[in-house]
Amino acid sequence: MRLRSTEPVEQVYTIPPPAYGVEDSDILAAANVNVDPLIAVINAPAERLAEQARDIQSTLSALRRPDGGLPGSIAVIAIDAVEQAAILTANIAVSAALSGLRTLIVDMEHSNFIQHRLLNMSPRRVTPEDMEEPFAFVQPTNIRSLFALAAPLQEGCTADGNPLPPLAERLAAISGHFDLCLVDASHVADLAHAAGSADCAIVAVRRDETSTSELKTAINKLTMLNTALIGTIMLI
Repeated sequence: MRLRSTEPVEQVYTIPPPAYGVEDSDILAAANVNVDPLIAVINAPAERLAEQARDIQSTLSALRRPDGGLPGSIAVIAIDAVEQAAILTANIAVSAALSGLRTLIVDMEHSNFIQHRLLNMSPRRVTPEDMEEPFAFVQPTNIRSLFALAAPLQEGCTADGNPLPPLAERLAAISGHFDLCLVDASHVADLAHAAGSADCAIVAVRRDETSTSELKTAINKLTMLNTALIGTIMLI
């Protein structure tokens, strides 16, 4: 069977016109920030996508790993909801930054650095070997408290022939400097690779597209990979 919700069918991810329906000084102050119109928390903060992002961002602040510890980095993994998950990830990150949280969004080469495109900035491209010291490649965005990191494809070996460590290990050195570290793994087709990009994961599924068997398979594989699943999101 397909996963369904009782919410009314509504297109959430169209490009909304600017509509500032809330009296929030931080949002209004950011209204002129030059970002893609799909960053709804800035361009249309009263729209449903913006509300979703704020709700999820608030939930993430209270989430804990199964062992009770705080997640160092969180991967957003998509099943049948690739573009929607990437857009939602961007909105969650911007919402967190606007609320005053020091936020890092990790963009992946798999998506041709969609997060940088949404934030209207050029990625600072690095090699996998450069990621041994990732802090040097963290870029400030034009949104206060929001930073971006362009992560290269991780397949392959180092110069000495050893396997490259997973991205999660590389991020461990810097994630503690941020209140929230989100990894956009929405476009990573290899679930094992996506799971290795962060300490824990959120799985985004698409209503009427993702089947329960697909979700169960993904959850089982994440369990086998020892990746803590801390939430699921259903996207319309």
